[in-house]
Amino acid sequence: MGLKDLFAAHASENEAAKATHTINVEGMHCPACEKLVSTALEDRGATNVVANHETGVVEYEGELEAALIGEAISEAGFTLL
Repeated sequence: MGLKDLFAAHASENEAAKATHTINVEGMHCPACEKLVSTALEDRGATNVVANHETGVVEYEGELEAALIGEAISEAGFTLL
């Protein structure tokens, strides 16, 4: 693998890590709930987490397995839809 290929592979990994994902979470009622959800996902490797208790939508960057996301949301006291 040449240097150009190495840089291309690294750039591809960074783009995948920055992909924005959207999930729906039930049970958030206030900004404190948003913080609980955000912290739970960040603790598992998500970045740039934005939770909205009014819409129930959570956006984050990073590649997390579905089981890990469900576990994080459940342990925070909410339901992943």
